[in-house]
Formats: sequence, structure tokens, C-alpha cells
Amino acid sequence: MTDPAAGPAKLGSGNYLKDRGYSDPAEMRVKFLLSNEIALAIEDKVLSQKAAAELTNLKQPDISRIVNGNVGDYSVWRLMRALSLLGRDIVIDIHQSSQARGDINTNIAPAKQAAGR
Repeated sequence: MTDPAAGPAKLGSGNYLKDRGYSDPAEMRVKFLLSNEIALAIEDKVLSQKAAAELTNLKQPDISRIVNGNVGDYSVWRLMRALSLLGRDIVIDIHQSSQARGDINTNIAPAKQAAGR
């Protein structure tokens, strides 16, 4: 049931992060992706936040904020560095665009399976 006092429903722009007020939605998308991968790497290694902090040269409260997606104050470089220290490779590919302006995309490669599995 809809609330008539709320007014008509508003359609989003198709860019959730822009609709939520982020000034640079593309950058935030990358930061959120990196923070999620950091959380997964910590989980895969069965690390405490304290142990993850020691590995990444961050403080435990930083790890807590990052794994909870509070990444606005962290640079993309700092997040990539932490992720690499947790054993993840990060590859940046640059290609000629078929359009006048290029696009920034992210891609997560599937994990390589260990030999013999």
C-alpha cells in the first residue's frame, strides 16, 4: 500500500551511488569493490581484524571501517595496497576507447584453483 502523503514515486537515474549523493560515483564504486575484496581476503585467510591490520600496516579500527564499507576517507591507492598485502593481485588494463571519452570499469577475475583439485 502506498502513502498518498509521500507524493509520487521517484525513478532513479540508474546510477544508485549518484542517486545517493556521492560526488564521484565511479570512484566510490571502486572503493566499495576494494573494501569488499579486502573483507573476503580477510575471511579467506581466517584472520582477526588485528592480524589483518598488522599485515596491511593499518590500525584495527581502519580495518573495521573498511570491511564495513566506510571507505570515503580512504584513497583508492591505500585500499589497493592493503588488498595486495592480503595476497591479492591487482591489474590495471588500459585500452583505446571506441568513443570520444573512455569509461572506467571494474572486473573481478575468478580465483585460480589450486593444482590437483
